Amino acid sequence: MDFDILAELSQPVEFQSGEKIYETDYTIGDPCAYLILDGDVRVIRKYTPLKMETFEYTQGDVFGMLEVYLGTARITDAVARTGVRALGFSKVHFERAMVSDISFALQSIRVLSKMLRQINGHIKELPYQGTGA
Repeated sequence: MDFDILAELSQPVEFQSGEKIYETDYTIGDPCAYLILDGDVRVIRKYTPLKMETFEYTQGDVFGMLEVYLGTARITDAVARTGVRALGFSKVHFERAMVSDISFALQSIRVLSKMLRQINGHIKELPYQGTGA
């Protein structure tokens, strides 16, 4: 990744271990997507109080962009598992970074693909709820 280009399009942010980065139902603000420089982040999608999906992110991963693409309020919570240093992107700058740095774009696509594969695996485990014919 070209960190010089990415640094120009972002702002440095830091989070302490245990700090909430964003919460479900919050309106997406700036920054809206993050590239982790150091540390670990857990993103959680809650379906019910007892049913949730967790996604673990570390150095080099991008998170927070799902809702940017969906155009919705946050559907996930993000919490710093350790101290985190990251680059935070506004929606406009995130899209510019995707166009300007192919490595950044590919990493973002890989993260989204991993998330979708994990969710798809859980969907396959759900009992069939079809209506009989």
